[in-house]
Amino acid sequence: MVIKMTNRLLGIVIALALSSGIVAHAATAPQRPLAPISLASANVALHTAASHVAETATGTIDPAGAVRDAYQRDLVALEHLRQQAAQRKSGAHLAFNQHISDRETALIELKRSALATSRPAVASTIAAMDKLVAEAQTELDVELSQTGSANSTGSQQTKASGSKSQSSQSDQSGQSGQSGQSNGNGH
Repeated sequence: MVIKMTNRLLGIVIALALSSGIVAHAATAPQRPLAPISLASANVALHTAASHVAETATGTIDPAGAVRDAYQRDLVALEHLRQQAAQRKSGAHLAFNQHISDRETALIELKRSALATSRPAVASTIAAMDKLVAEAQTELDVELSQTGSANSTGSQQTKASGSKSQSSQSDQSGQSGQSGQSNGNGH
């Protein structure tokens, strides 16, 4: 119950800090408005910030609980990455699944080693866990952007070859029409 109240209070503090930061930016730089972001991006950013603040607060009271919570959060994040990678080709998908499995194993080892001590180093353990997820996210983003750029290059080449074949067909039909007209004019 105390943790829920603490989380709510932290959420209110973060909301106030964010809104006052926006007001301060608007007052100091009216000619440079803030870049618009989607509601989903803002929600994720606020949720992440709130969870980090909550983990820090929980870490001082219950270090093992904070490590377990971070482990669970990062495990869910890795599963989301696995689901995002499902759209890839089977060979690349299998390779990324293995990569995610390796990350999960490393995550388990970090949790076990932290919980094996009487007073775990909460900040460094959580940072290491988060780094594993961030690296996996970066790798997925790079691979998806490479396949996306390869797909767009392939579709551009297909469009270009399609327009070339259409223009060569129209040239041929125009030439045959001209030869038919010259034959018709000769009679």
